[in-house]
Amino acid sequence: MTDRRSFITAMAAPSAGASLPAGAEQSPKSPPPASDAWLDQLKGKHKQLFDAPDPDGGTLLRHARGYLDVWRDAYGVPERDINVVVTLYGRTMALGLQDEMWAKYKLGEALNIIDPATNAPLARNWFAHPRSGDPVADGSPESAIDALLKRGVVFLLCNNAVQRWSGRLEKQGLGTTAEIYADLTSHVWPGVTIVPNVLIAMTKAHERGFAYART
Repeated sequence: MTDRRSFITAMAAPSAGASLPAGAEQSPKSPPPASDAWLDQLKGKHKQLFDAPDPDGGTLLRHARGYLDVWRDAYGVPERDINVVVTLYGRTMALGLQDEMWAKYKLGEALNIIDPATNAPLARNWFAHPRSGDPVADGSPESAIDALLKRGVVFLLCNNAVQRWSGRLEKQGLGTTAEIYADLTSHVWPGVTIVPNVLIAMTKAHERGFAYART
């Protein structure tokens, strides 16, 4: 875990969407209305934000689950006193979308994730709801987005990243940027929150006392 000075430095880096190919066009759509509603509800004593630009086999999910589990099991802290925020942008943008979007826009292929059950690019969001035997997030449904949402973990999906991906997918002949953007934003995984810019969300979380860790 970094100190607060490192946190500010990390947030200042142009990392949101940086892992996508250069030249992806922004959607003409306006960002969602700015709201701190997701943050205002987080009043726990222990607050942690996980900055997660890469899926890495579900590492971000294991960290979020482990953070909750260890506070509870080793320190006896009830989960009502713990707040966890996970950012989704860059290569983790797709983790905030429903299965239909993974199949329609070939997101598993774009992320180079192979489903061993089919030996083909992943066509569903196994990060949100893994099946038995899926090699993701230690193979446990307790490390899935669905399970973590039920434990109060907040997942923030960056609107800027959705715009960049929409432009990228247009270049693959999968529709216009505006059409793809509208499709993706209307198929966000239930419980995931879209924010205008994930770096601003990190700043706001920092200002409310959240610790920072890059996963």
